[in-house]
Amino acid sequence: MMGLESSDCTVAIGRPLGEEITVNVMESSLNCSAGEVVLFSGRMMWRTGCRKLSLSLINSRTNTLIVKQRVLLPGNGIVLQYNSRKATKKYYQDCDKQLFGPQGEIVNPVQLPDQRQEGVCRTFINVAPRHRIAIRAPYIDLGNESNQTHFNYILVRDVSTMKTMVFHGKQQFFWQSTGSQAEIEFHENVKEHQISFWAEYHTIEPK
Repeated sequence: MMGLESSDCTVAIGRPLGEEITVNVMESSLNCSAGEVVLFSGRMMWRTGCRKLSLSLINSRTNTLIVKQRVLLPGNGIVLQYNSRKATKKYYQDCDKQLFGPQGEIVNPVQLPDQRQEGVCRTFINVAPRHRIAIRAPYIDLGNESNQTHFNYILVRDVSTMKTMVFHGKQQFFWQSTGSQAEIEFHENVKEHQISFWAEYHTIEPK
């Protein structure tokens, strides 16, 4: 991340669920007094730095990591080396899914009767930096809402702002993120076979 024309540079690293990412800072020429800085962020960590970055080690604790660098002087920056390994601690449910790429389909998780029932199943969506995510759900049937003690709903979270919207019943929707990451949570009996949810997502390129 050196010798770039842009003062702001973002790198996104993604691996399958069950892995974690380790980053080694091999070299750093950031000018801290000028306000140059680098940010490492993931679902379970957030770290900024400038001084004493060389040879430091950063662990994402999950399968995704975003590195944002801001430089003011030409030629400055950092050199990184990363690798992935099996996570030391399990950070996901067996029914969770990870989606990468510019487009894809989102369906409700279905668990077999002999599987351990999870309280919440999540779908994580990560796209290229500076892109946004658009989700269109033309078919959604989360069952009868009359049972107020045990109803089904879906949460869609914009990770960059942590704002969440709730959808239930047969409410079709179109949703857009402000950043490149989104999470969908399927709650309660939404995992059962009589529940149906199908949506598709695509990326919105930066202006």
